[in-house]
Amino acid sequence: MKKLLLSLATAFAASSAIAGPAIDLPSGPIYLKFTGQEQIAINGATTFAGTKEINWGVFIISTLEAGDINTPNDQIDPNGDGPFFVNKLGAAHGQITGMFYGIEAGGKSAANAFPATKGYMDLYWRDLDKMTATSLSASAAGIRCGYSCAVGFTQGDFLARLYFDTGMDIGNKMNTIVGSQVPSSNGFSGQADSYASVDMTKQGAWSWDLNSNFFNTKEGQRDLRFKNSYNYNPKWSGAAGSNILGARVDDPGQAFAVPEPGALSLMGLALVGMGAVLRRRRG
Repeated sequence: MKKLLLSLATAFAASSAIAGPAIDLPSGPIYLKFTGQEQIAINGATTFAGTKEINWGVFIISTLEAGDINTPNDQIDPNGDGPFFVNKLGAAHGQITGMFYGIEAGGKSAANAFPATKGYMDLYWRDLDKMTATSLSASAAGIRCGYSCAVGFTQGDFLARLYFDTGMDIGNKMNTIVGSQVPSSNGFSGQADSYASVDMTKQGAWSWDLNSNFFNTKEGQRDLRFKNSYNYNPKWSGAAGSNILGARVDDPGQAFAVPEPGALSLMGLALVGMGAVLRRRRG
């Protein structure tokens, strides 16, 4: 019987070891911040040939910290205890990088100056014991290597794929992002609000954890919430006259992590095994 308990404990430990990258997400509300660079197409231009994409970019998560629920199923704030992950400085010695892409022009909406629809966001763990650190100081040239590929940002351990989801724009249910300012080569500064959900057809180490359905909207439940600022950055603009404008993006994000079902199942199996041992001993 001791061997049974040992095997169950070993199985659970093994599941925990492979369930996530070097940094695991604690269960409960999470407040995250990330910074990045992006390109935005205007005047009918696109940012990736052969598609309708008008916006893509790359980012690095700067901090992750436990949060407090401000408004149930609506708002998460940082709890003030400090981050459990800091870019490059954490005990796990790695970076959380990513790319967003596939965002298209949205439909008209009275309260949405720069509407957008669709779009994905991929997250990766970059182990700095095996890979070089990624920096946001590089120009846009040479970074994009495909529709969902960005050198230095989409290499490493895949964590999760998110898709921008509806519910933020009450004036147009098809829009996924609400933008406050239309980008212009004369300069711009705005805010973009959005929800995101986990794409479970392409699972990574964080997919189950982030698949919480925590946020309620009129269009259904969503997994994450973003409110970012975007500011003109000519260093990331395309060639002169290309209608591709560069911007810096700063994104506070909110999530509610839940335990992975596989880990819970193994934990339940272990508890059942221990219960059987106790019953036999009592008998």
